[in-house]
Amino acid sequence: MTTVDASGATERRVSVLIVGGGGSGLTASIALSDLGIDSLLVERHPSTSLQPKAHILNARTMEVFAHHGVAEDIYREGAPAENCGAMVWLSSLGGDEPYDRKVLYRTAAYGGGELAERYAAASAQPHANLGQRWLEPLLRRHAERRAPGSLLFHHELLELHEDAEGVTALVRDRANGDRLLRVRASYVVAADGGKTVGRLRGIPMEGTPTFLEWINLHVRSDFSPFIPYDDAVVNRVSSLSDDGTLEHCGVVPMGPDQWGRHSPEWTLMFSRPPGSEDQDDETTVKMVRRTLKLPDDHAMEVRSISRWPVEGTVARDFRSGRVFLVGDAAHRHPPSGALGLNTGIQDAHNLAWKLAAVLGGTAGDDLLDSYGRERRPVALRVVERAVYSLFNQIAFTAATGVVHGARPEWNRAQMTALFADGPDGETRRTVLREYFDTNRITTAHLGLEMGYAYADGGCVTPDGTVLPPADPLGLEYRQTARPGSRLPHAWLRHGGQRVSTHQLHRTAGSFLLLAGARSADWLEAARGLANVSGVRIDAYGVGEGGELRDEDGVWTRLRGHDDDGVVLVRPDGFVAARTLTRCADPAATLRDTLRTALGLGPDPTSAEGR
Repeated sequence: MTTVDASGATERRVSVLIVGGGGSGLTASIALSDLGIDSLLVERHPSTSLQPKAHILNARTMEVFAHHGVAEDIYREGAPAENCGAMVWLSSLGGDEPYDRKVLYRTAAYGGGELAERYAAASAQPHANLGQRWLEPLLRRHAERRAPGSLLFHHELLELHEDAEGVTALVRDRANGDRLLRVRASYVVAADGGKTVGRLRGIPMEGTPTFLEWINLHVRSDFSPFIPYDDAVVNRVSSLSDDGTLEHCGVVPMGPDQWGRHSPEWTLMFSRPPGSEDQDDETTVKMVRRTLKLPDDHAMEVRSISRWPVEGTVARDFRSGRVFLVGDAAHRHPPSGALGLNTGIQDAHNLAWKLAAVLGGTAGDDLLDSYGRERRPVALRVVERAVYSLFNQIAFTAATGVVHGARPEWNRAQMTALFADGPDGETRRTVLREYFDTNRITTAHLGLEMGYAYADGGCVTPDGTVLPPADPLGLEYRQTARPGSRLPHAWLRHGGQRVSTHQLHRTAGSFLLLAGARSADWLEAARGLANVSGVRIDAYGVGEGGELRDEDGVWTRLRGHDDDGVVLVRPDGFVAARTLTRCADPAATLRDTLRTALGLGPDPTSAEGR
């Protein structure tokens, strides 16, 4: 509802105010609309990102987008699978030295190549590759179709005040500085990258403050004569300069019309220490050309240059009253491992269904508290890994024999020996591969992407089982239906159709119940509870006589219960509860576990509640 107050400011009432129109904020808008919740998004910039920025969308993120009907558009606009399945390290793009234009290392990455089978076993959704310059307009189109007139770009949050009933925000139209909008909302989602809301709420960031400056160049150029592979999602150049130091620069194809080595647009990325003397754009471009060893006559149009401080920090609190932090407002870290945008999108997905349940009157406030209890530990782990991975990526320099500060002749000799024929060169290259192999913690971390659990969040019913030990490298992912874990992916037969377990939620906001072959009592309990509680439960029996068939036996192996048991899954695809075998009162058991999942506590009419 929109009105005008006595001061002339326009007033608008919504359930949720979203501050920030990047990937996390746009995802929140889409998810809330699909959940039937009205929202207003304000973004201080006049448009979505003009920078390519983050580009790899992992399988878990693509499950989120598939759930909201966005994934197919992303796959269609993004890189084909054959163009984004490897990471390659090169000694340069150009140059005439014996160690120039060499492949230092090549490995499968993000579910490509030899990783494909392992990733496909974990999810029906392969990863995608689409830079934010193109992803964000796509998400904006989806958001605006769902909520016309509810996304205000070039609008800046000025003030934020909270009372017992809600939040009042003052927003300025930056295209017309005299025009103010007063927004009254029940809750605020801060997806502003920490620019405004965290400061207004006094929420400190904890961890490692700025330790690098990151610089991205968005360029148009034909690099195909210099790039040896067509399937590299990232090419990393580490070249020996004239003064004998190794300089590093990422060369990332960005499409959007062609991909791989023939991509017309690229991101060139590198870092430098903070506090360095300010460097103008012309000097930056010259430095990048020198690092890549591009020929003087090679054409390269620089479309934009962006700089941002690299830190490794996490907000002390993800919730402050009626305000919730998501994405970079809650956690910031280097881009190594492609974890930042993915974690932010998954933050928004975790939060949206909880806001919808509380606003709809079916959940308690403790469910909103569970957002921070669940997502902050995930963010801490992601930040730790991203910072460590950044430095691990350059650990290979020790294996080259190049020594920082050594005489240029020494370092040139080491690089020459690395690619020489004979036993010494072979030994050096073999050792180099050993160093590079540790980088799989950056390119093959399926366990890190999928293996986190929410068992300590308070809105999960334990079943007495022990969480499988996690791979410390985050590579291996052991699927489990233990409460708090992501629902395992398995293919089931539904009528004549093959469907993933993650495709069984019939609508956004619904719970999912998967019972064993002896499912009649559970299905009856689900129907009765849905009618009484107003919470939708999509319920299926799996096995003989059930609606679903487990033809290959994968679900039966992963579910962890017998034919009398059941798994209850939250709207975000995480297991809320599991009953391992037959129980005396399925209706009471389901009622209690659903109440726990919704932050309501014991039923006051039950013996436990009294």
